[in-house]
Amino acid sequence: MNQRFERAAAAIETRRVVEIARALCSVPSDDPQAEGPRAEIIAEALERAGADVHVADVVAGRPNVIARVKGEGRRPPLVLQGHIDAGVYPSGWTHSAHSPWESGGRLYGGGITDMLGGVAAMVAAVEAAAGFGPLPGDLILHATMYHDGIGLGAKYALATEGPGEGYGICGEPSDLNIHTGNGGAFKFEITLTGSPAHVSRMESAVDTLRPAAAIYNKLVDHEFAHQPEPRLPDLPRLLIGELKAGSSPAAVAESATITGDLRYVPGMDRTTVRQEILDIVQSVVPGDVGHRVRIIGVHQPFLGATSGPLVDAISAAQTAIVGHAPRVTNELPGQAFVTDAADLAAAGLETVVYGVGAWYYAPDEWVWIDHLAGSARVYLAVAATLGGY
Repeated sequence: MNQRFERAAAAIETRRVVEIARALCSVPSDDPQAEGPRAEIIAEALERAGADVHVADVVAGRPNVIARVKGEGRRPPLVLQGHIDAGVYPSGWTHSAHSPWESGGRLYGGGITDMLGGVAAMVAAVEAAAGFGPLPGDLILHATMYHDGIGLGAKYALATEGPGEGYGICGEPSDLNIHTGNGGAFKFEITLTGSPAHVSRMESAVDTLRPAAAIYNKLVDHEFAHQPEPRLPDLPRLLIGELKAGSSPAAVAESATITGDLRYVPGMDRTTVRQEILDIVQSVVPGDVGHRVRIIGVHQPFLGATSGPLVDAISAAQTAIVGHAPRVTNELPGQAFVTDAADLAAAGLETVVYGVGAWYYAPDEWVWIDHLAGSARVYLAVAATLGGY
């Protein structure tokens, strides 16, 4: 094994990575301020290690953590990026989601796959890098707030801290494969307004539930205008996740709200998508039903590096440290994720997605502990070998 790979493998203890992951997952995710306590866990660990650490509120109580280990300047910076907000499935857990546990070589916990395990691995890599010895270039951690929907934290970090060149690894769950592309997301909302009445006088009311159901049926069968993207062959992909209407089984539904998510390919734009949705709404809604269509969230698609120095460095490091080479892939489910890799690439960084776990939005989510620690060692090894030695 390459000496640098050996040193990277020895520099990170498995139990330390598990300790960080457990701490991050122990913070309840139903609190929108959960990023604050997680940011403090990260900042305290990296300050103790000797990294340069900057904690900055993007909005009150919801900070980013930016940490840097200086390198020799012989290559541009390497950014390790992960979000510290986490969506946790609300029910069905066999243990408390925020009391992580270990069993059968797995670490279970709320948000462990999306993506607190990945963040823990990155924190462990930066922590070890501070005492590792000279790196060819800077190693930077972006642990960012509010990924969901718009990637606000990542955009703010890049706008205020940079860098505008170099390499980026987004640690979203890729099951230790190198993922190279995902679609964007348009989140939309359709609202319908009518008038209420009791079932005894229903003829005098304006119902919104029937047209809402008709909109649903027509939208899910609609093919949105687009130019196919060979690297994203399973997109566009639409899901209507919510249809809320009415307040009583004995009363006409005077209002209805439909919310959905369209995972889209490059070239599609929100104006055209909104118009296509509006055309469907207007084709089925009676004239006495009020209607409104809004795009309420936009996340950009990502088409990243499929070869080159970064892919080569990750492949070599994982082969040496974990024992098998990663696949370079753009398959589902990752193809239908949205990731902050899009923002890293837009800032000018050669970027891929590479992280631990195979995300499921489900109870009892878990990662393999050896993969969790292995990914941390790979991150450190890439920082130590990319562009140098």
